[in-house]
Amino acid sequence: MSYKVTVKNSGQCFTVETGENILAAAKRQNITLPYGCDNGVCGACIYKIIKGEVEYTDGQPFALLDEDIEAGKGLCCVGHPASNMEIELEYPDEDFEPWV
Repeated sequence: MSYKVTVKNSGQCFTVETGENILAAAKRQNITLPYGCDNGVCGACIYKIIKGEVEYTDGQPFALLDEDIEAGKGLCCVGHPASNMEIELEYPDEDFEPWV
């Protein structure tokens, strides 16, 4: 099953396949999203959920605090959609240097 993710900041839409996280799907489709660590530690890819639901297959990521979850936020790098989603990026215009 696949889900559609729409980025409110840019209006871009892309498809996330089963087992794929939001960031990996965006990269696969040449959609640029901010990120740093690519594993839930830095928080550069944080977003607010406007519509939809996200799951974390490996448990709550380190960079996503309880108050972030309560505020309806998620992380692109480790989040897997559980429905079609609309998200709003916290740092849409930042050019983070990905960790290597």
